[in-house]
Amino acid sequence: MPARWPGSFVVELDGAMSGQILLRRAAEHRRPAAVGKVDLGYLFLPKVWGHGYAAEACAAALDWFDGVLPGEPVVLTTQSANVGSMRLAAKLGFAEVERFQAWDAEQWLGLRPPAT
Repeated sequence: MPARWPGSFVVELDGAMSGQILLRRAAEHRRPAAVGKVDLGYLFLPKVWGHGYAAEACAAALDWFDGVLPGEPVVLTTQSANVGSMRLAAKLGFAEVERFQAWDAEQWLGLRPPAT
């Protein structure tokens, strides 16, 4: 469903699934700044952390997204204590919109402006 789930990708390494990337439109969100925007989500197996696979795969998914839905901003939420995800968000061009409390921890909401 392109309007609601613009993209869902499996990341493969050596013939096995090592991660997943989702691009989904946030019809509802804890933060008003994210409502209606496409949300980037990712999940990788711990054994592949720290090798740059998430950065490479997320960048490729965002490049694909920019070609399919040009002019659309993307949001990303992560715990501010998650140093790896915070570094990845910065590398991908996300800028902080706000921090908020949820799930017993400080959360970070970032926005990647539309590609030009």
